[in-house]
Amino acid sequence: MSRIASALNQQSGLLSLSRRQEELSKAQERMVSGKRIDRASDDPAGAARAERALADQTRSEGLLRTLGASRNAMTVAESSIGNAVDLVQTARETLVEAGSGTMNDADRALLADRLKQLKGQLVSVANTQDGTGHYVFGGQGNDRVPFTDAGVGVEYQGTSGKAAGSLSEDLPMSVDGEALWLKARTGNGVFETDRQVASGSTAWVSAGQVSDPAALTLTDGQRYEVTFSTPTRYSVNLIGSDGSSTPVPDAASNSHDYASGTPIAGLPGMSVNITGTATTGDKFTIEPSSPGLSVFGALDRVIDVLGSSATVPPNAGDQAQAVNRGLRDLDQVLANLQVGRSHAGESLNQMDGLDQRTQTQVLSDKVTRSDAVDLDMAQGISDFSTKQTAYQAALQSYSMVRKLSLFDYISN
Repeated sequence: MSRIASALNQQSGLLSLSRRQEELSKAQERMVSGKRIDRASDDPAGAARAERALADQTRSEGLLRTLGASRNAMTVAESSIGNAVDLVQTARETLVEAGSGTMNDADRALLADRLKQLKGQLVSVANTQDGTGHYVFGGQGNDRVPFTDAGVGVEYQGTSGKAAGSLSEDLPMSVDGEALWLKARTGNGVFETDRQVASGSTAWVSAGQVSDPAALTLTDGQRYEVTFSTPTRYSVNLIGSDGSSTPVPDAASNSHDYASGTPIAGLPGMSVNITGTATTGDKFTIEPSSPGLSVFGALDRVIDVLGSSATVPPNAGDQAQAVNRGLRDLDQVLANLQVGRSHAGESLNQMDGLDQRTQTQVLSDKVTRSDAVDLDMAQGISDFSTKQTAYQAALQSYSMVRKLSLFDYISN
């Protein structure tokens, strides 16, 4: 019985010594690594909490990378639109100069060349890249050149819409170039005027303006036609979507005296002037505006008129109409570009807020992970000291137990 008790005592002492040594080793490892949890088995609940925080942190850091790419794209887009605005304003100043009565055909041809150069610069701006090989105005197809000038007008090769960098947040990676460059509203933004006149007529129609929004009755598919029965008399008819014609304001009074520069009679809610010398059969139309105005097309129309002066000299009416229409179109293009620039700027403002919120979330996730796995060094040192004391005590205890054997007793 004594022999068995001695063996059990020694075995028990060895197990206790081994356990104390393992605890001391773990305490030392925690101090070296600075981690309270090295393995999930150390604290399953804490390890799970740390894993969830790490997953959230990884998602947030991925969002920050996407945010950086989106901010870069929108910064380039906003700056490029600003350059486009400057170029269009220069083109507008050139048109104003072209309308001067002191211009001869050679002068107008020079202005046409200047407008061609401005158009070329606008095409280059419209094909701006963001530094990563993507085109900021390419829409959803931002990996290829969006605008090409094949000699018959600038065409859009991108895809309508905008590329998004995130499904959960509004992080655009590109701008809808088609809407920005080719889809300004025609006319004055509410209605559009045009003319069909004989070659000898110098009459031209203004862009017009809304005089009473509540009185506007013109709807899509309809148009007003102003037709001259003589150089000094005209009638106004409302053409319906089905082709029907209704006198304005009514059949009894649908014959009006014409005086150059005065508003057309009978147009509800709008003021439109015809200026110049009309001829019999001249026709002017007013119809609702539509989102189909291209900045490049607007410049092409003016360039055609100014550039053809030397070969097919336009009369004063043609020149005035071309300049007036060009100024009207460029004003709408400028308005559309400014809206696009505002959207890009607003996106950048929203990104600043999102960046701050995401950075805060990343910091919160890091704190959560730290609370779960990091070691309190003061507590770690105290724990190591306790484990070291316990190990030394177990070692001393075992050395004493080893001496309590019959052979040791007899030898003594």
